[in-house]
Amino acid sequence: MVPDVFQIIVKEKGVFTNVTSPSTKAKLRILFEVAPLALLVENAGGASSCDGKCVSALDIPILNYDQRTEICFGSIGEVRRFEEYLYGNSPRFSTVNELEANPRQ
Repeated sequence: MVPDVFQIIVKEKGVFTNVTSPSTKAKLRILFEVAPLALLVENAGGASSCDGKCVSALDIPILNYDQRTEICFGSIGEVRRFEEYLYGNSPRFSTVNELEANPRQ
């Protein structure tokens, strides 16, 4: 996971996902794996999507040390595309869509 996130930060493209399904449980722990890397990615200009709720991994409350979740790390455009594909919309990036459509008026 760390080499994948390193490539996202260095090359400024790509996406890392670890999603769940009804037959598989989440593997990554928020406290030790998800939140630290989300802080690095978001401070580098990227984004994260966590818990299937279209929210940043940094906005998920940590209730116990072994809490696990699904995650998506990447550029804002890649995370927006991920959320739109999986969940049908990406409401927190709607202002980003408007800015990209009309850069400077």
